[in-house]
Amino acid sequence: MGSPIIGIEIGKDGMRMLVKKDYLKGKIRNRFFSLGMIEERLDRLNSTFMEWVDSRAKILSEVDLSRYVGAILSKKDFLLESAQRFGTPQYFFDEPSIVRQVAHFRKTFSKYQGRYRVFYAMKSNSFTGICKRVVAEGIGLDVSSGLELSSALATDCNEIIFSGPGKTDEEISLAIQNRNRVTLLMDSYGEFQRVHAILKRDAQGRPTIKAGIRVRSRYHGDWNKFGIPLDDLIFILNEMQSTDGIEASGIQFHTSWNLNPGRQIRMINEIGNYLRRHITAKGIEDLKFIDIGGGFWPEQGEWLNTENTYVGILVKYIFPSARLRRRHFRRRAKKLDYFAREIFGAISQQGRPLTDLEVWTEPGRWISTPAMHILLQVVDVKGPRMIITDGGTNLLGWERPLTEYIPVINLSRPSLIEIDTTVFGSLCTPYDIWGKAVFGDKIKTGDILIIPDQGAYTYSLRQSFIKPRARVITYDGESLEESEKADI
Repeated sequence: MGSPIIGIEIGKDGMRMLVKKDYLKGKIRNRFFSLGMIEERLDRLNSTFMEWVDSRAKILSEVDLSRYVGAILSKKDFLLESAQRFGTPQYFFDEPSIVRQVAHFRKTFSKYQGRYRVFYAMKSNSFTGICKRVVAEGIGLDVSSGLELSSALATDCNEIIFSGPGKTDEEISLAIQNRNRVTLLMDSYGEFQRVHAILKRDAQGRPTIKAGIRVRSRYHGDWNKFGIPLDDLIFILNEMQSTDGIEASGIQFHTSWNLNPGRQIRMINEIGNYLRRHITAKGIEDLKFIDIGGGFWPEQGEWLNTENTYVGILVKYIFPSARLRRRHFRRRAKKLDYFAREIFGAISQQGRPLTDLEVWTEPGRWISTPAMHILLQVVDVKGPRMIITDGGTNLLGWERPLTEYIPVINLSRPSLIEIDTTVFGSLCTPYDIWGKAVFGDKIKTGDILIIPDQGAYTYSLRQSFIKPRARVITYDGESLEESEKADI
């Protein structure tokens, strides 16, 4: 029979839905109805519409989810020991996972390219232990502010790239002072002019700083705040190359939320075509690298609840009172091997001058996601389907579980079966929710819960909103140690 919905229109007075003629026995004609009329007369379409939605959604399979939960439960002994010894809430830094991720990244990219460098994006997780570990593994750091640059310098890292828009004079000066360790990525022509002025002002023995230029294309959309238009590249490169104190040696572009390498490949093709048409022999000689900014999504993909899929959001807008079934969905991500193969394949296809350049990458989320978990304790069981934990979503920095699905696992009473239970944090806000279900046999006061794989964009975004920021416990594969104390 197909969907009863023919179309949806957004107008000044709200949303309107076009429904098939005679769908409700002549009561609804082939016409548009206002949102108020939809709520009053078309609630009965909810079930049919949801069946249509489900038939087109990519559901996270129970097999994949059980395998994931089982892998987390295999670590429960030392996780429970950490909770018992150091208390909760806590960030649990799993140091061996960082070592594995870095090794896997390098092994994968080495299959397709010999000349490349890896720079860990500090913004994904700026915890000192993580940064020091990746540096110890032989990779550099990608920073986006003077604050991050100072932290990177404190790790004794000797390969740092400084990107980010809106650099202050003080931040630029710090980069120049450490020019033997820092490559400065210019975000605009105005920034280049300020760098030149600061070099002239602070010149002592004609200092030279290695630099690159960030570019964007017309396809960048909301990300067009970063870099210069690609069409302006040769002009600015020529200006940089003719300026004392600036060694213009590379090009960088940035794409984000990369579930697949499509946007990265498109930028590689655009840059390759542009360089062949415009760059001079002198420019080719000076260029040393192309920096593929932005990361690679972890291979499990992006997990969502029903109400957080695009169509789920639409259903809730049309039917505010609708109760959606608890289902988990996935936006699939390509494997890292696919990213590497396609990226280096695109560079190879473009030929010179791109094939003459060293490839730089900036993984953040891919490396840091499995490196940190959050441990909580149940402090109040308010009913068969409602519990309160001792840690709030200020530990995440924002209400992340409202926009994605994160499994909540009871380490004290483990099970591969998910039971309906709303898990609240301890903040004085109704939006402080960890999840609406728990993997566990039952839940009692004192149980230890884990919010797994929260290494990316949580610790760096954490805040002292109502409750303090939590301690960090480091597990090095053998022993546990408190690495950072909780706020008082």
